[in-house]
Amino acid sequence: MTAIFRPEGPLFRATEHAGGPWSPDMLQGSATTALMTREVERLAHASGFAVRRLTFDLWRPAGLRAFSLATEMLRDGRKAKTMQVRLLDGVVEIGRCTALLTVQGGESPADPFSKDAGDAAPETGKPPPSFAQKWSRYFQNVSVRLIEGALEKPGPAAAWMRLDVPMVEGETNTPLLQAVQAADFASGVGQIVDMREWTFINPEISLYFFRPPEGEWILIRSRTRAGAHGAGLTMATLSDRKGPFAEVLQAMTFERRAAQAQAS
Repeated sequence: MTAIFRPEGPLFRATEHAGGPWSPDMLQGSATTALMTREVERLAHASGFAVRRLTFDLWRPAGLRAFSLATEMLRDGRKAKTMQVRLLDGVVEIGRCTALLTVQGGESPADPFSKDAGDAAPETGKPPPSFAQKWSRYFQNVSVRLIEGALEKPGPAAAWMRLDVPMVEGETNTPLLQAVQAADFASGVGQIVDMREWTFINPEISLYFFRPPEGEWILIRSRTRAGAHGAGLTMATLSDRKGPFAEVLQAMTFERRAAQAQAS
């Protein structure tokens, strides 16, 4: 069975389907963030609390190896809990997720200022060009339907995404896992540069949820701003078929490619 990770006792072995865009031997960011989210979601469900914020710090490139997870509760409050999940390659920490969980109330106020218009359904969108779908081995297992803009052209865009294989072999991808794995593509969906001339990475990503996501398809509506000294910021709204449910921020770093790389 095709999957991104295979369980090996307490470890999770990355398969060839986890390969990212910069090297097929390095994990796609979606794989690392979703694997850590899986542990957050398990603990949130056990406590009855809701996942409100996920902040990922991606510290080192991760190869296609077996990883472990280490979890710690940083604050165990009655109304809010803060926990962290560390992704480890042996004793080397690859990345970390800090999660905020809050108690679930009985009701929420109506928002009289919300002007969210209904988005076109994924069935109405169009797939990206075949070459764009080959940007990474991981991405080849993601269904994409564009409703605004284009992946191969710079500028804001909106795309529905769905991971079509299990993140962990033998398990069903939850809506939260679908949301987190899709969020890593926000900078690609809203990219503003010619990728033959520039590279762009996000060493971190934060998601803020105002309700739980539902279903398999996640819509990313994304835009990027470039600042000074190679800095940038990607901002995205995540929606499901019922409408928006989260906001995403990614701190970006741009680097111009070497002249030889541009000519190739």
